[in-house]
Order: sequence, then structure tokens, then C-alpha cells
Amino acid sequence: MSKIRTVGFLGGMSYHSTIPYYDKINNHVQLRLGTPYTASLILRSFNYAGISSLFSNEKWDDIASMFISAGRDMKTSGAESLVIGCNIGHKVATELESSVGLPVLHIADAMGATLERQNITKVGLLGTKPVMKENYIKDRLQSAAGLSEIVVPSPEDWDRLNNIVFTELAAGPASAETTAWMNSVVEALQAKGAEAVVLACTDFQSVIKQESFTIPIIDTLEEHAKYIAEWSIAESTH
Repeated sequence: MSKIRTVGFLGGMSYHSTIPYYDKINNHVQLRLGTPYTASLILRSFNYAGISSLFSNEKWDDIASMFISAGRDMKTSGAESLVIGCNIGHKVATELESSVGLPVLHIADAMGATLERQNITKVGLLGTKPVMKENYIKDRLQSAAGLSEIVVPSPEDWDRLNNIVFTELAAGPASAETTAWMNSVVEALQAKGAEAVVLACTDFQSVIKQESFTIPIIDTLEEHAKYIAEWSIAESTH
């Protein structure tokens, strides 16, 4: 029987993205190994009312404490790696990894491998305000993919994007107005010379669709899920 390594998944950020993560990870394991194989996952799903408030107010110490506590519990339960099921939470990935003593399967490493395979050197990055403002995703992505440049939306758009993530998308589907505005933001990134746009928020896949654009739209959730699945079956395929 093939060995499947166990992954501890920090989810619920939001549950709308955790559900497709679970589906896509298991689908990829089955694609690679066949049925009846599935992923071995331990899920800690946070109450979004609490965690989203910490994210929007950038309470990183509190977030790190919650992640570390959950990570230690999952390690005790048999997790061999940890996953943060959102981009913004990777602000504390290094602290989580060192405090728990398990590798964090980093979302930027997953995206970097994809961009490198596609020979993309200049990308647009669309995410929450901290992801666009700070360098914890951008620097790692740039290093992993060998990018020449990362472009982000205009700073005056950042607060609106945050509000969309933490209020509208948390409640369900985006309105037609929001979809049209977000599409215009992607078009502005293309106008800045982006060869592709990375959806650096795992809730954006429900709003921004490839068929609306002529450049590649690369979803971090999709690529991260494949990366997690490949890590979990690595010892089965060698």
C-alpha cells in the first residue's frame, strides 16, 4: 500500500475556500495514485468572525499564537506538515514552522513553481491589503519563480479589496458590481505589463474567471492544493 503523509490544515479562512481545498487535494491524490486513495488530513477550522477581525486589524501576534496552538495539537495527532489555507496568514508562517517544528507547505513556493514552469517573469498580484503592501508573499514568490517584477493594484484600491474579502465574500457570492470592479482591477494590472495575474487570496477564485481575460489567471488555491497533494504522496511515487 502506498504511504500517504499526514497534513495538518489550518482552515476556515474562509470556509468557502476550505471546501474546495479539501476537494482539490483529494482529487489530485486520486489522479496520481488512483482510487481508493485519498489525502490524510487533520483540519482545524477557525471561526471566521474571530480570525477575520484579527486579519483585518493586522493582529499578527494573536494570529501566530492561535496557529501555533493549533499546529502543536495537530502535530500531537500525527501531522507531518502544516498548511495555512489562505495567503494572508502566511505572514506568520516562519514563526509557526519554527515554533511547532514541522514544515509549512508555503503557498508562495507552490505558486513560484507554477510560474517558473510557465516561464512567466512579470506578474500582477491581487490579494488582501497586507499581501499587497508587505513583502512576505512577494519576496518568497519572486525568489521561488525568479521573477523580474511583481505589480500590484493602486494603493487606493487596497481597502476596497479588503472590504470585499472580509465582508462580501465571507457571506457568499460577489455582486455583479463587485465582479465588474475586480475585473477592471485585473485589466489594470495587465495594462501595467503583467504577463499573468496571481489570485493571492483563496476566496478570489469564485469571482475572477479565466474566460474573462486574455492573460493567464493563476489561482493560488488551485496550485497550493496540488502542491500539498504532491508532498503528501511523495514517498509513494519514488
